[in-house]
Amino acid sequence: MTIRKLWLLVLILMAVIAVSINAFILSALTDRYFTDYRAEDYQNHFDEILDYSTSALQAKELSINQMAMELETHLDDPITGIKLYDAQGKLIVDVHREDNTMGRSMMGRMMNYDESDSETDATDVTSKGSLIGQLNITRYSSLENSIVAHRFKSSLFINSLYSIAVVLVIALFIGIFISRKMSKDLTSTVKMAHDIAMGNEPSVLNTNISEIRTIQQSLESLKNRLKLKAKSRKVLIDELIHQTRTPLTVIKTHLEGFSDNIIEMTPEEISVCENQIDNITAIISNMSNLIDAEKDFDGINIEKFEISSLLKQITNGLKAQFEKKNIAFAFASDSKVTLNTDKYKLSQAVYNILTNAYKYTDEGGKVNLSYTQNNSSLSIQVKDNGVGIKQTDIEKIFDAYFRSNTTIGSQGEGLGLYIAKENIERLQGIIEVSSSPGNGSVFTITIPIGISDIIQSQ
Repeated sequence: MTIRKLWLLVLILMAVIAVSINAFILSALTDRYFTDYRAEDYQNHFDEILDYSTSALQAKELSINQMAMELETHLDDPITGIKLYDAQGKLIVDVHREDNTMGRSMMGRMMNYDESDSETDATDVTSKGSLIGQLNITRYSSLENSIVAHRFKSSLFINSLYSIAVVLVIALFIGIFISRKMSKDLTSTVKMAHDIAMGNEPSVLNTNISEIRTIQQSLESLKNRLKLKAKSRKVLIDELIHQTRTPLTVIKTHLEGFSDNIIEMTPEEISVCENQIDNITAIISNMSNLIDAEKDFDGINIEKFEISSLLKQITNGLKAQFEKKNIAFAFASDSKVTLNTDKYKLSQAVYNILTNAYKYTDEGGKVNLSYTQNNSSLSIQVKDNGVGIKQTDIEKIFDAYFRSNTTIGSQGEGLGLYIAKENIERLQGIIEVSSSPGNGSVFTITIPIGISDIIQSQ
């Protein structure tokens, strides 16, 4: 079944159900109030007939014909007959409905009630406590069985059917109009998806239907992601090259230091090199993702570790490199803070920011690394007194392959800060920077102390 047919079917069913329920409720309420009204009207007639009968029996000048004519005026549905007796029980007046008998019989058969089913209300006619006569009023046994009541119910039922018919026609026209609009938009969306699947540039038809517009926006986003996937292999390779450069540089610097006897081959220095080899191993293990372009480059591996120990490892790894350029490199904080996050991604981000500070800080400069705990988050700060960053470039420095004019002549592809920002954002954190040309820069990483398990599964 197509969406158009399903929409029409649902719309018609909703219209029928809504009108039927509305008609049933209104009919029930109206019928109840009508029955109450008929009962009250009958009681008024009964009281009027009793008052007239009392007056007529006391008045000597009224003839029987006059009394009969007056009582006949009260032969209104549901009253079918009136009999007036004197105090001795002698019948004085007997009036009943005889007109339109055939019509009432036909109505009775149509409404499925028995016209002979009647009931008599008898009451004594008194004057000053003395019995002067008796009044018998014959009516339908139930007020709901009267001809007027049945005509009223029949009218309610027929009008309800008319209402349903009118609503169905309106619902049908509205349904056809809306379904055509939906079909047109859906057909356009299907064509858009087909164009994307075939690698063609899709044409988008604007729609006012929010759900279809959301689907079209998702398809547009998918198209953009597919375009990015076409470049993903190059980006992955560039990132791998950049990520391996830092640990390789650290290892090379230490080996040169060992060879020149600048650095002693202590267990601590050997541990620094081993950590860098572990980093390279982790990077190489991710190369298998290059085979599957649809797979994320890197997952999240959450573990508990102490931040001071990690930053000391990073500091020891880069110390020789900073000393070679005569840059004062200080690590200020030493309080113990345990994190529950991805150790490798955090260290990679810190490495990249420190390497960036190293590149753009002149000889004789200084770089400070520190961290502070703020409730449930940790802030890591890298401060240098290097060349600084122009305000027009601050918004772009985290873009992939961006290199400002002040970096001309320096090595690099412009991926270091991009990778750092990507890593920190995947750890539910942010990177902020404040800088001005000639006054150095301050990079601040803020991450939660405990990362959500949901992120780990992504």
